[in-house]
Amino acid sequence: MSLRSRLLGSALLVAAVAVFAATVSVAPTVPPESATDSVSLIAPTPYSFIATPPLLAVGSVLLVGGVAALAGVDLSARATLLAPVFGGMAAFAVVAGALAAPAAVLPALVDPETLSAAITGRRGEIALGTVAGATVAPVVRATTTEDTAALLVGSVLLLAALAAGASDPLSLVGGGVGGAVAVALLWAVDPERWRP
Repeated sequence: MSLRSRLLGSALLVAAVAVFAATVSVAPTVPPESATDSVSLIAPTPYSFIATPPLLAVGSVLLVGGVAALAGVDLSARATLLAPVFGGMAAFAVVAGALAAPAAVLPALVDPETLSAAITGRRGEIALGTVAGATVAPVVRATTTEDTAALLVGSVLLLAALAAGASDPLSLVGGGVGGAVAVALLWAVDPERWRP
């Protein structure tokens, strides 16, 4: 493993953590109904709902790219499928308030009915926008490596996120732009792993 790869991986991981930290201060909090007594709707700015999906998509793609660079391994298209998984989980945790007020929110999410209701509305739309944006990475990586299985999974995931989030096109477009920006950045700074 080269020193350049380690430094690049470290820089990408620091960038990913910085993006996630920025998202926590920007993201809206929409707690489940049973936790609204303890946590109210918090939207730091009018643009919170628009800014959250691209930031989380960028963070999740940089996280996967940074881990691969730090480990000095060839990034497979199938490994990049972790980006939308991380992004979706992070989006839901941030927006549902699991990070802001875990004592109030986590017990509410144990109830299956509450959890089912929690994935709808604004929380679900932001998570779907993040997943759609983060899925750009596996689709691009699968295309450049000609990994048909990963391309199929990534395409299905992307289409499913687009179909499920059609009611909130701003989250989808924002997430897509964020994912594309993150892939373009990795394409420029880590060509050995990202370019064909």
